[in-house]
Amino acid sequence: MFFQGFFYFVYAHKHYMYNCRFYSGEKNQTVNKTIISLLIVPCLFAHDPEKERLKWAQYYRIGSVYSESSKTGITGYARLKRTTVYTFKDIRFFGHFFETETEIRIRQKSSRRFLSIDRIYSFNTLIYEKNTFLNMDLRYHFNQGLGWLMRNSESGNMTLEMGIAFDNSDFLNTEQKTSYARGAYSVDYNMNLFSTKFEIDYFYQLSEVVGSSSLSRFQILGELQWSYGKNWGVITGFTQDIQKDNSDPSIFLTISVRKPLNWYF
Repeated sequence: MFFQGFFYFVYAHKHYMYNCRFYSGEKNQTVNKTIISLLIVPCLFAHDPEKERLKWAQYYRIGSVYSESSKTGITGYARLKRTTVYTFKDIRFFGHFFETETEIRIRQKSSRRFLSIDRIYSFNTLIYEKNTFLNMDLRYHFNQGLGWLMRNSESGNMTLEMGIAFDNSDFLNTEQKTSYARGAYSVDYNMNLFSTKFEIDYFYQLSEVVGSSSLSRFQILGELQWSYGKNWGVITGFTQDIQKDNSDPSIFLTISVRKPLNWYF
């Protein structure tokens, strides 16, 4: 499309120079309008790679969650996702609410193809989270790096990510920042009515350890989904933050709904 626009520009310029020799006054104004139209029209119909195969989708879940240390609670999940051929953006919320403990995470992630390499992408992620199981009132977290799309097919995806991360694990009471090296692996697989997902993140603390405990940790998610109808499903799975060997897994069972959105931006 760039070359098509350039061709219009060259043609318009030659047309303009030719007419300047023979026309003046009001006729020159007509020529100028013609030139402007020739330059604008290609822009209006130019291909926008940021919107190629644009898709929006929304996801919701509600159900119950169980933890050995806090018994039964309520879980909720909401997600908004935008994808194109070259980009991925989403924002999601999930919460586990027990009588005395709470796990909440709000995450925004964006990624795009790195240079012109089909299976390599760059990403950045921003997370706010609260986890009273780990005595964490509010953690502000940011990570970025490169990812490898190891598999991309109708039956599922597999990714590997490497990067750096920074956070403040007591955002309300201190300005101390912690830096990490981050590695992550995820895989999902679709089998007719059933689908599975597994994700694991590892954060290795690079900055000086304050006190006697490191903030290095694993974050693990596993899911099994049974779909029925076009948009509905039942999902069971677990989440676990392994830090200082004192976190039990949270096991959940939810009803889920997924709907596409007819948005074009």
